[in-house]
Amino acid sequence: MATWIRKLKKPQQLSESPLFLEDPDFEDFWYHELMKNKYFETFPGHASLIKFAAINIDEILISDDDQVFYLLLESLGASELYCQFKSRQYKKLSKILLLLLQEIGVFFTVPKQQMSKSSTYNPPDEIVDFFIDFLLHILEEIHRIHPDFIVSVEGSIEVLRDKLGFLLNFLGDTPCLHPSEVNPLIHIESVLNEFGSFLYSFFFVRNQVLAPRMDWGLSDLLRNFELVEAKIKEHCILVSNMPSCTTRKTAVVSLFIVDSLLDDLTHLLNHKADQIVGVNDQIVTLHEELILLRSSLTDITLQQLPQLEELLIQTTDIAYEIEYVINSFPPVWYLTLRLPQFMDKIKCIMMGIKETKKNIDTSIVEVENYPTEQVSSQEKGPLILEDIVVGFDNKETEIAEQLVTGREHLQIISIFGMPGVGKTTLAKKLYNNPSVIHHFDKRAWCVVSQTYNKRNIFADILRSVKDHDKETIMQMDDESLVEALYKSLIKWRYLIVVDDIWDVNSWNDFGRYFPDDKNGSRILFTTRHKEVGLKASHHSVGNELPILSDVECWELLQRKVFQKKHCPQELIDIGKQIATNCQGLPLAVVVIAAVLEKFEMKEHLWHKVATSLSSIIYEDPNKFSNILELSYKHLPMHLKPCFLSFGAIEEDEEISVKELTCGWVGEGFIKKEEGKSSEDVAYEYLVDLIDRSLVQVAKRTSLGRVKTCNVHDLLHDMCLRIGEQQNFLKEFKSFRCPKVFYWSDEDFNISALTQLKRLVNVRYMVIPCIVPTMERFHKLEFLYVKNGKEVEIPYFLLEMVNLRHMIFKGYSRFSKSCIRRATKDEIFKINNLLSISNLKISNKMEGEILRCSPNLRKLKCSLEEFQDLSFLNRLESLRLTFPPNYVKHLISLPLNLRKLTLASFYMSWEQAKIIGRLPNLVILKLQEGSFEGNQWNTTEGEFQQLKVLKLSSVLDTEWNASSDPFPRLEQLVLKYCNLEKIPSSFCDIPMLQMIEVHYCKQSVVESAMQIQEEQRDMGNEELQVIISSYT
Repeated sequence: MATWIRKLKKPQQLSESPLFLEDPDFEDFWYHELMKNKYFETFPGHASLIKFAAINIDEILISDDDQVFYLLLESLGASELYCQFKSRQYKKLSKILLLLLQEIGVFFTVPKQQMSKSSTYNPPDEIVDFFIDFLLHILEEIHRIHPDFIVSVEGSIEVLRDKLGFLLNFLGDTPCLHPSEVNPLIHIESVLNEFGSFLYSFFFVRNQVLAPRMDWGLSDLLRNFELVEAKIKEHCILVSNMPSCTTRKTAVVSLFIVDSLLDDLTHLLNHKADQIVGVNDQIVTLHEELILLRSSLTDITLQQLPQLEELLIQTTDIAYEIEYVINSFPPVWYLTLRLPQFMDKIKCIMMGIKETKKNIDTSIVEVENYPTEQVSSQEKGPLILEDIVVGFDNKETEIAEQLVTGREHLQIISIFGMPGVGKTTLAKKLYNNPSVIHHFDKRAWCVVSQTYNKRNIFADILRSVKDHDKETIMQMDDESLVEALYKSLIKWRYLIVVDDIWDVNSWNDFGRYFPDDKNGSRILFTTRHKEVGLKASHHSVGNELPILSDVECWELLQRKVFQKKHCPQELIDIGKQIATNCQGLPLAVVVIAAVLEKFEMKEHLWHKVATSLSSIIYEDPNKFSNILELSYKHLPMHLKPCFLSFGAIEEDEEISVKELTCGWVGEGFIKKEEGKSSEDVAYEYLVDLIDRSLVQVAKRTSLGRVKTCNVHDLLHDMCLRIGEQQNFLKEFKSFRCPKVFYWSDEDFNISALTQLKRLVNVRYMVIPCIVPTMERFHKLEFLYVKNGKEVEIPYFLLEMVNLRHMIFKGYSRFSKSCIRRATKDEIFKINNLLSISNLKISNKMEGEILRCSPNLRKLKCSLEEFQDLSFLNRLESLRLTFPPNYVKHLISLPLNLRKLTLASFYMSWEQAKIIGRLPNLVILKLQEGSFEGNQWNTTEGEFQQLKVLKLSSVLDTEWNASSDPFPRLEQLVLKYCNLEKIPSSFCDIPMLQMIEVHYCKQSVVESAMQIQEEQRDMGNEELQVIISSYT
């Protein structure tokens, strides 16, 4: 029996796909047997079209009531029928296939009820939306097959395709969302049914196709489409005069979206003028009116006047509405209709601004002095790495003793208390406590939360205790992952911090995988619930973290607001009142302190905060939530959408700063500033949110920049609550959002491709594979492909002028078309790519393709052959991975490099000298490699700017350094290195702040301690030495 027949089952749930339709065995049968059947095919490609339609019906239009279609498919796959296929008895097969064609016909009309498999209910306009997608897919397949009889009518079919595209875009425009007596949806459904009937009768029924009859049918259809367009015009005029016809409220107040729209209009006028003939002057006028509106609103955002916030929301909404229409490229007649409506809305907002300003006596309005510009991280210096902690000293000492003394058996120690009381902060201090670091051989940290992924927990732990990179771990199956974790912990004394665990069932699920070798290993819980630790083990020890006293709250508030300075005398009394009103919750103190930091140090301004807090304490049962909400109310408007976007991230999830900030840029939340990239400005916004204690730093880079971040549970809840109230998250997550598209690999299907076709304005995209429709995304800036297998980079990606970041989860390589163009010396357009991650370069020709990306700042690639990369003269960060037995030693490197990582390397002495002479190199990481002759000799004059040096799994190497090596080195990290010792000349490096030695020889540990001792003798008390050893 064929594989595809064995896969077919009677449908229990119609959400299951008929997998046999795409099975290779079925493909072979369909094309090599069925297409030869004279009883079936009316024209070449007929069988292919029917199969394509069946797959699309399954993906998009399955109805819960239409089981006949599946039952026919089941008959098609019956084993006894298969025997007849083998004996070439096609008569019965033809009858079943004809019945199948009849049943397919029902899907060529707009369904009267929900037919999407993805949800239980869709509004009528979305059902029509799905149906148009289905028709467009069928048209595309007909065009691909291209039967001879459609040649004479191909122009009419192309016109109909454009008209379907317009209807699809109209369904997402504002007028379609409002009712009128015209009710255009009825007329749209009628003409779509007519078009579906046309397609079915000419391409799915076994009749001879006559070109003249098709031409007549198309002429009738075109006339009917024109009648529908007339109804749409009538409807738009009617609803534009209704007070209720307004744009959907997003409550996303970001005037930078207007800046983005102005760029779109400029691009349209300068580069696509042929598409707007007849409305050019109107678009120029619209552009001028938007500039005037933007200018009028600038003062409002600086003054932070709450009376005008509604006008800001209206401005943001109309910008989204105009952007949707402009970037949908509708017919000119529709622009002629909509542009005056946009102008009327803008005039109404302008009148509102003038009226409101008139009613405000600016001479007596006292404006709180929010900073008008963000202070960059370079100006402020690195953020303080250590949290300011008050009231935990005794608890820290007590719990540290529980961790390093007591029972030899594996023991659970828990820290419990109310949310925001500082459990995680204390756990971090314990995790980095010198006595704890010295006592345990291995340490790891994982976060559980309410919804957790056991695989991710194990991966986090394994990355901490074993020298595996993330990609290697994620490629393991579940059994191998558990085995690797168990083997990495057994026989070692370990500490695992399990942060934010909610119930004992979670521990029961994964706790059994931690070995107990009776050597003093510990598990440290942080939890809101006392019973979690008690139920997890009879021998567990619980530690309640109480709220702070009024005195401790005041001490914490002072230290947060004034750092090491004293509180002015006039603010002491009101400051103490504010501290008392925080009700002993450290998180509330920290957040309110961040609000006060942004004010001038004036008593009456602090009184406003105290008054707000007092009303919350005495009137509101949800007082802690509302205390925190004060911090949101005092945010500058440009930071509010950035902060609320954290609600779209899972609770306790760490997010990459690059993904986060590029998402903000894509959404239009970031102001354009002269001389700065949008990503740099977005990073400054993030730093501001961190300074306000609303966002937490999860990981930092070697130089102290934020690498990943998250928000506290209570603040995450606040983002969700405010986002829901203001309709923000619904719009932020919506697939109709024109700028951001995210689709996980689990459910990437035809529906996803349909969404992609619609998002011509997308700027930020995360998808599991590269698809051809991406070529039309001329505004795409950030692309993250979450591929498992190696993918090819098509040439059109390299010619997308706005694309700045191209990241692949798995490996990628340039496509054959790219290589052919490079071989023929065809010129690629110069692009604006700033980063490419996980690129494979196999030969010199592939390396030459990078010449079209002269602006690259960051590159991660695997080299299989010698490459000259010196032409990338703006490159600042480079990671190179080499294949086994790589013999080409010399690599020409860009002189502007600030960060270099070499993995699986074999380094000659000449190459080491080339790297040492890089004039701007600040960070050097060497992983899993060795040096020529097992020696690394560093001489005077090399590594003059190097601040961070990390060696991981470097094989047998004797390290010899001159008397003046690494003069600016601040951090040295050695991990799993087979070195004999650290050169004694490190004693003379004046700026050395940290030496980390993990699982190296005892002689290396001793040399690190000796360097610390001599540095202290010279007055360097700041040098820290962290040791993780095998004993």
